[in-house]
Amino acid sequence: MNKKNFIYFIGCFLLAIIAEVTLFTETIGISLSIFVVVFYVFYFYLTRKQTHTHRLIGIYIFVCIWLLTLSFVFIGNPYFYPLNLLVVFILIGFHTVLITSPAFLHWSNIDAFLYIQKKVSSFFKLGKYLTFLVRKSVKRRANERDYVAMKRILLGIVIVMPILIILIFLLSMSDQHFSTMVETIITWLVSFKVDEISTLIRIGFIFVFLLLLMKTISKKSIIIPKERKVKQGRWEQATLLTILLSINGLYIFYTVIQFQYFFNDVLINGFTYATYARRGFFELIIVTVINISIILLVNRFAKNRTLFLKIVLSSLIVFSFIILLSAHLRLSLYEQAYGYTYLRLFSHSFIIFLAVFFSFTLIKIWVEKLQLIRFFLLLSLLYYCGLNVMDIDRLIVSKNLQRFDETNLIDFSYIDALSYSTIPVLVDYYESNPEMKSVKHLLLAKKELLQQKKQKWQSFNIVEDRARKLLGKIDFDKKISENQNVKNNN
Repeated sequence: MNKKNFIYFIGCFLLAIIAEVTLFTETIGISLSIFVVVFYVFYFYLTRKQTHTHRLIGIYIFVCIWLLTLSFVFIGNPYFYPLNLLVVFILIGFHTVLITSPAFLHWSNIDAFLYIQKKVSSFFKLGKYLTFLVRKSVKRRANERDYVAMKRILLGIVIVMPILIILIFLLSMSDQHFSTMVETIITWLVSFKVDEISTLIRIGFIFVFLLLLMKTISKKSIIIPKERKVKQGRWEQATLLTILLSINGLYIFYTVIQFQYFFNDVLINGFTYATYARRGFFELIIVTVINISIILLVNRFAKNRTLFLKIVLSSLIVFSFIILLSAHLRLSLYEQAYGYTYLRLFSHSFIIFLAVFFSFTLIKIWVEKLQLIRFFLLLSLLYYCGLNVMDIDRLIVSKNLQRFDETNLIDFSYIDALSYSTIPVLVDYYESNPEMKSVKHLLLAKKELLQQKKQKWQSFNIVEDRARKLLGKIDFDKKISENQNVKNNN
């Protein structure tokens, strides 16, 4: 084995051990950042002689990877963690393949995804080749007769195992002493270094996976971009204008009705604000998605993009903005009536996402050279990372406590279900209002949970650590007695 292959094998083996320690031993926290750093150091070492292409989009994806990775350290939101972990590794796979791909491939083009598909196919081919090498090595070390005997023995074990399980179950049902002995033996076998064995198996699988992955990424793949003729639109203008003008006419009528709610405090037919807010929010969001689909299809397949057609399309976007505004107002009214939750804040953020996308689509109507699909992919990734960077739990608690001061209504059971990032807000509120028993009980419950939790270095999270320190400093009994003394003196 030459020096290059030796470093390659040792590097993958060490990376597999680091993956086991950082990703599978304890709850993920700062450990994910450590693994990503080590992975990229090894990756850039292996590809140091290759030309790294697509630098701008590569940097953008790399920044997004780190935003999501560091969310495990700086954001205390466990609801995002499983999806974040999946997205991080998907982005790492896409990023590592993209920056070693040919420079002529556009990252948002179908050719780039065909290149990735080719890499995936190469990964499985290498897996088959590795299996072939292992079988060949076993054949070479053992003679033909022993090899055939081993195959037959393994086949016999596979066949007899389900039969033995059924027979043991039936015999155990017939004899209690036999059943006890079998249970004792099985318990001993299961407990016999099961953790060590599972760890070794996991490291082995990760090691083989990394061997195949790094070899697939570092190996050059050839792809010939397909020439695609730009198809001319086939939809006639008269038909399109009939459709668009009819839809715009409906939206004009709808907008006139909506403006009664925008500028008046009177609701029609005796609706309360909560009832009005509940009706139609998601339907309005679906309408905006249908609108943008219509705009994209017309913009793509229209035979002639005349000035009048562009004006009609632009007016459809304007009406879409009004619909989004109506949805935003409905949701705001609903929040005033029932409080703030994940779903409601996410709905607000999705309205903003659609508004930004509509704005760029409006520009696209008048500047046809802009690539909408590229902007949509970049915006979607930025939107998802933005949701992670925002401390949503803290925002929910702040808004609900503010509403509680105004209406004396709050759902503390929902507040209790949120992450430890809510602790600083609750502590500040409790220090200002120490007579609030509900907040006190909630903080005491959080403090007890943190005291019972054994934190390992892999699971270190700044939000959780800060919450532990804040709760440790508060003397809840002293707070109550001090407040009572102040009241007595007054």
